[in-house]
Amino acid sequence: MTPTGPTLTPSSADLSDEQLADLLELVETGPVDLGAYTQAELAVVLGQLPALGAGFESDVLAEAVRSLAARGLLFSDPGDDFVNVVGDLGLVLALISIRLGTLDLRRGHEGPANEPWRWLISIFPGGLVAVDRIDALGLHRLSLLSSKGLADEMADRLLEGSASIPDGLEAPIPVPAATVRDVAAKAAARWQIIYQAPQSDGTMLTVDSMLLRTGTNRVDLVTRAPDGSEDYQRIAVDDDTLRDYLMQLSQLQ
Repeated sequence: MTPTGPTLTPSSADLSDEQLADLLELVETGPVDLGAYTQAELAVVLGQLPALGAGFESDVLAEAVRSLAARGLLFSDPGDDFVNVVGDLGLVLALISIRLGTLDLRRGHEGPANEPWRWLISIFPGGLVAVDRIDALGLHRLSLLSSKGLADEMADRLLEGSASIPDGLEAPIPVPAATVRDVAAKAAARWQIIYQAPQSDGTMLTVDSMLLRTGTNRVDLVTRAPDGSEDYQRIAVDDDTLRDYLMQLSQLQ
């Protein structure tokens, strides 16, 4: 079976409002782990999405199908053109249909080999988020969280230490693109933060920003200048302001 073969479907109908409410209540108590999968296994279920990296050969996908079937996550009735996806991956597949936007966080500096270097986050109605943590081995560790829980966790992880706002630097400072490149190259830690949400007119809302550690206690959030030019603006952030920024991103539609 390949992406051109039988159609993959969740084992049940689309999530009802009641089921979504139950999930929201569940994640309010803390993160819900959905297990770990290879990139090829996710490509079998979600398609070879550009965000995950496309181009798997058919034999690689076939092996991923066998792996998922052996774990009891895929099954079909004889002669049926549909393959049901059950368990955690079935839940993920059902949730994708109501996704409002995605948040992509990428580490641009050296980090521990056992820590994720990229976080792919899907935003759903009501403040539910699904997180895909990608590590150096290419494993995708999936979990469900609340948007507030995610903002708390990611603010701490992205800052990677103390951060404070110097007096008089509460407002954004305009900076040219050349300065941003120079500062980013010298930064002790770098994260790229990309938020995307499809619009009703077929366009894509995209907010691209960077988080740069430029001093022992100084971290700057760099975003595009609001005048639509090629320049940028930078503003010092601390734990609270970065958490607020991530929450605002997750609410953009």
